[in-house]
Amino acid sequence: MTRPLQVATWNIFGGRTWDRAQVDLDLTLATLRRLDADVVALQEVDRDLPRSGRVDQASLLAEALGMTWRYAPALLGTPGDPGGWRPAGPGLPDDPGGPGYGIALLSRLPLGAVETVRLPRRGDEEPRVAQVAEVVMGNSGLTVTGTHLSFVPRSGVGQLRALLRTLDGRGGRHLLLGDLNLCWPLVRVVALPGWRPLVRGGTFRNRPPGTLRARVQLDHVLAAGPDGPLPRGARIVGGPASDHLAVRVDLDWPS
Repeated sequence: MTRPLQVATWNIFGGRTWDRAQVDLDLTLATLRRLDADVVALQEVDRDLPRSGRVDQASLLAEALGMTWRYAPALLGTPGDPGGWRPAGPGLPDDPGGPGYGIALLSRLPLGAVETVRLPRRGDEEPRVAQVAEVVMGNSGLTVTGTHLSFVPRSGVGQLRALLRTLDGRGGRHLLLGDLNLCWPLVRVVALPGWRPLVRGGTFRNRPPGTLRARVQLDHVLAAGPDGPLPRGARIVGGPASDHLAVRVDLDWPS
């Protein structure tokens, strides 16, 4: 017996429009409504940063959609400012509050435990994290993980494999959602055995209608585990918000 489940991932670019001209969370919200997913992983989410109006983007978006949310800062302060940010740990709470930049999970379904996993990084690269959440579906559950990996390919590959090893060690059924900053063929090659990409199509860079430049796929949904999901379809959703397009996958999940 199965039940439908819609999941999505989107790098919201700090709420900015595709051309960086402005921050407009109403446009971001419009795309999220078009996605109409049960669980959404968001990347490049600002909180209390001057560049985006000092708002808590995860909270505002989730409340407008009537969804539960969890936020995990990858760094505290403003990314790109050499003296203005620091990693969110170790030695600190997962989220001490205040200005931050990171990832979020939004869910219509009940969330159980949500853990922040810090990913390995090289030298002074920006830190990256993952959120590992238990999602409750009736009498069954699954683990949904959202992440945003390094844009440095060597580091991104290492982070992906480290995260998949961590998830494999927990057993059960898994979905991994996020901006992996790795193209589809590379993800296929470096993913650990048992992990299956569920969608294929260009997601970056988001450009105005009529632009002929090709896109690459950096945003992915992967699945693993026994009695895994049966994909029913996938679509890529764009608009004037963000430099990434969003990805939604429709699943029949064994209950």
